Amino acid sequence: MITGVNSKKERSLIFLAVFIITLFGLLMVYESSSVYAFKTAADATYFFKKQLISFGVGMLLFSFTLFVDLELLRRWNKEFLLLTILCLVVVVFLGREAGGAKRWLYLAGFNIQPSEILKISFLLYCADYCRRKRNLIKSIGRGLVPLGVILGSICVLLLLQPDLGTAGFWVIWTVLFLFLFNARRRHLVFVILFGLVLAFFLVKFYPYRLKRVTAYLDPFSDPKGSGFQLIQSQIAYGEGGLWGVGLGQGRQKLFFLPASHTDFVFSIIAEEFGLLGSLGFVLIFFFLFHKMFKIAARASESFRSGVLWGVVLIFFLEITINLGVSCGLLPTKGLPLPFMSYGGSNLVVHYILLGLFFNASRERVIQDQ
Repeated sequence: MITGVNSKKERSLIFLAVFIITLFGLLMVYESSSVYAFKTAADATYFFKKQLISFGVGMLLFSFTLFVDLELLRRWNKEFLLLTILCLVVVVFLGREAGGAKRWLYLAGFNIQPSEILKISFLLYCADYCRRKRNLIKSIGRGLVPLGVILGSICVLLLLQPDLGTAGFWVIWTVLFLFLFNARRRHLVFVILFGLVLAFFLVKFYPYRLKRVTAYLDPFSDPKGSGFQLIQSQIAYGEGGLWGVGLGQGRQKLFFLPASHTDFVFSIIAEEFGLLGSLGFVLIFFFLFHKMFKIAARASESFRSGVLWGVVLIFFLEITINLGVSCGLLPTKGLPLPFMSYGGSNLVVHYILLGLFFNASRERVIQDQ
């Protein structure tokens, strides 16, 4: 039986879940940034208004992406990826620096982060790559090496920003993506081992990265330095307890927890809504993944299947990593929580990805279970 009422209902539920998460994210961006925004910009709603504009832009592009011709995107995926890589090169030399890293381009009054656009362009490229190489994907020389060269080039440019975390994210994403498309496991294990060895040296010989790892293992060894952010995040979890301190009553956003409206917004949620409120959002994320997995698993056409699984993996990895970092299960990594953290490029790109997912899932080649 071809796509029908069930898939339409699942898409509606997915959109409803994302919409609820986004609206609550807007609330928490205001909650966690108002004091900081008033001090730095003399406007308590500064970050909230920028996020609201990004939400509007994201919704417009989401609506456009729903009806874009996927075949056109497939045909032009190489050019799109090349343009993104060129933007990454420009960032290295001309990017706006913040927090010791160059990750943004300032264009027409907006800060654009090319590494976010990479989530669209590299996804489309890999989806088409697995379609073209589906009979060679088990081969190292003809299947994995060409993609490895592209991935390696991207990672080098990310490391020059420097952004080891995002480079690692794309290595993990690519390994999982290739696993879903039947690459040989021993080849993927080799990639993982090589990546771990390389990451070891990239951490060992760069003191600020080594401090992040030692802070993760023992944040109290440097409570006022590298371990400060993680300690404050854990304090937020502890203050929240079972029921939370109440909306607007959290104290960690009062200049205690750095990046409380970006990478650590979930820590503020845990503080103000407690364990039960936090688990409620985890359940919404679980519901979202469950519905997206069901739709992706029914895809039979290779390119659209690649788009669907690629979006699922991006959402899954980002949410898992962000929650793991905020509660201290993973080393600190500047990765926003999709649809909730402050960040215009991030929010817009994720709505485009959602539009691509819905677009691909509406094709009649997807079979109902």
